[in-house]
Amino acid sequence: MVTIERMWTESFRPKTLAEVVGQQEIIERLKQLVQKTDFPHMLFSGPPGIGKTTCAEAIVNEIFNPSERSGNVKRLNASDDRGINVVRQDIKNFARVLPSGKSSFKIIILDEADQMTSDAQHALRRTMETYNEITRFILICNYSSRIITPIQSRCAIFRFTSLKKKDIIKRLNKIAKEKNLIIDKDALSALFDSSSGDMRQAINALQAASSITANVTAEVVYQVQGYVKPSEIRGIILECIQAKPSFNAAKNNVRVLMETYGISGQDLVKYLNSELNAMSSNDIPDPVKFAALSMLSELDYRIAIGCNPQIQFDAFLANLIATTQK
Repeated sequence: MVTIERMWTESFRPKTLAEVVGQQEIIERLKQLVQKTDFPHMLFSGPPGIGKTTCAEAIVNEIFNPSERSGNVKRLNASDDRGINVVRQDIKNFARVLPSGKSSFKIIILDEADQMTSDAQHALRRTMETYNEITRFILICNYSSRIITPIQSRCAIFRFTSLKKKDIIKRLNKIAKEKNLIIDKDALSALFDSSSGDMRQAINALQAASSITANVTAEVVYQVQGYVKPSEIRGIILECIQAKPSFNAAKNNVRVLMETYGISGQDLVKYLNSELNAMSSNDIPDPVKFAALSMLSELDYRIAIGCNPQIQFDAFLANLIATTQK
């Protein structure tokens, strides 16, 4: 019988605040709140995969014993249940019932709260206010600006930041050790670069790579992530800024990435932007770099509004070559 292993992001999810990677300032503030018998509604905001939901779950684990959690904790994903009826029915019905056991309050974890409609948020504000004594809300979102001001004013706001490379690598090394994997430094760097600081994505990529081989290398990571090697992106740029630039070579390399590897136009813009920022003034003159970044922003906009990506990349490469020849 074949058994399906749980996703590593769940298997290795920290159970307490002390186990959470990074976000040390926020963790210390949360520890102080949890130690009190009473704390306010909370709003966690920041990029995906940096520990917002993990912190919410850790708070639940530290406040409630296992027998109390099912009756005192409700988890909802607002991207699925985003209408006003969910607030008026599911959330309100749970919030109005007294907590079970010895607990003095219950907790509602509302993930992706910034996806809720405006009407739903206004209804939620009233529910938060009415049942404040017996129910606490932990709202999780990527963009706090999409949460209405009345809700923000009722919450203690925690702004999470992207995880540092050392924090992600530390957790990946721990997982690799427990799973008996051999992973080199280049592979760790590739996992960090391809995940853009998203711990969840980095762990998922490591799990995918481990299904191919127990000896995880950068090549394997690039393979499972569908991520373009930085050297290939740099090669496109260098073809345009060398003493004798080759438009055809740069154009063909772009075509290969988009057609053979299936890289989307917007992803390729992101890779070019990242590599340009990583290049030093010895690699590319600063005026040329600044002009290239400006042209990339225009390229990104044109692709976003529906222009043909290949034509737009041809224009970008041609303009970059023209800039270096002035």
